[in-house]
Amino acid sequence: MGDIALTNPVLDILYDKYGRGCVDYVTKSHFSPLIENHPAVNRLLCPGKSLSLKNLRQSIRKETYSVILDLHKNVRSLYLTAGLKNVKRYKKEIMKRELLSRLKIYQPPFLHVSQKYINTLFKSPNIPQSFLYLPDESAVREENREFYNTLKRSKRALILAPGASKPTKMLPMETWEHVLASVGDLFDYIVVIGNGHAESRWADDGSKRNDLGNMINLTSRLELAELMLFISLGEYFAGNDSGPAHIAAMLHIPTLVIFGQTSPDYGFKPLNNSTPVEPPVHLICRPCGHLGYKSCPLGHHDCMRSIDSEMIINEIKHGIQRISNIEKTT
Repeated sequence: MGDIALTNPVLDILYDKYGRGCVDYVTKSHFSPLIENHPAVNRLLCPGKSLSLKNLRQSIRKETYSVILDLHKNVRSLYLTAGLKNVKRYKKEIMKRELLSRLKIYQPPFLHVSQKYINTLFKSPNIPQSFLYLPDESAVREENREFYNTLKRSKRALILAPGASKPTKMLPMETWEHVLASVGDLFDYIVVIGNGHAESRWADDGSKRNDLGNMINLTSRLELAELMLFISLGEYFAGNDSGPAHIAAMLHIPTLVIFGQTSPDYGFKPLNNSTPVEPPVHLICRPCGHLGYKSCPLGHHDCMRSIDSEMIINEIKHGIQRISNIEKTT
C-alpha cells in the first residue's frame, strides 16, 4: 500500500508537465483507490481474472508509450516489460539495504523511495508536496455510513493504526493503552483501524472500556476506499510504520509514525513532514529489515519495548497544541 501511495509525486510531476490523462498505470485492483482519482491517470490496468499477465504484456507492446517506468522492479514488472527498449527502472539499492540490515553498515546517502521514483525520470533535488486524491464519498458502504457521518460532525478525532503487516513492526498494545489513557480526553473520538486479528481483538475490548477515550472500532470492516475517506476525517494520526500512515501523511494530516524494527533510513518515511518516533537507545540489532518478521529474530523485541508511552504522549500533545495555535491565527 505504501509503495503505491509513494508513487504519487511522480504522477504529480507528469501531470504538471503533460496534463490530464497522460499516464496508464499498472497495479493490483485492490490498490486502485490510491491511484484512480489522480488527474494524470488515463487508464488503470489491473492484472487479474479479466486481464492475465500474458494479455497485459501483449497490450503494453501494442501501445506506443514514449516511456515505461518500472517503479516496482520485481518478477512481474520485469516479465511485463522484458525486451522493450524504452523502459526506465528505479534503483532499489538492495545492497545498501542489506548492508544496513545484516551488518549495520551505513552507506549514505539513503534517498527516500519517492526520490528514487522521481530519479527514474530525471534528477531532482527534492520531492514536491504531494496530495492523495480521495474517492467519492459514495464509496462508504451503508453499514459504515453512520460512523462516517458521526466523524464528519466531530471537531477532533484521532485515527489510530496499532497494527502492521508483520508483528515485529507493531508497538505493544499495552503501550497504546497507556497513550490513550493520557490523551484520550483530547479527542472527541479515537478511531481504531486495521485488518489484523491482534488490533481487532484489542479494539473490541478497548471500545467497551471507559478509560481509553471514546473509541470507535473500525478494524476489519473498511475497504481501501473507505479507509482513505475515514482517515481524511482525522485531525491527528498515530500508528506503526504501515500503509495507513502513508495515506494520512499524504492527506496532510499530522502523522506520528513508530519506527522500531524498521528505520526511516530505508527511505520509506511517510511524506509531508510526518513525525517519526524511534527507540531512545542505540540497539546493535536495529534495523533488522524493512519488511518485518513474524517474531523478533533475537526473541526480545527491544526496539518496540524501549519506546516509552511518554514519548508518544508528548508528541501527540505537542501536535495538538500546534494545531490549536494555527486555528487561533486563522
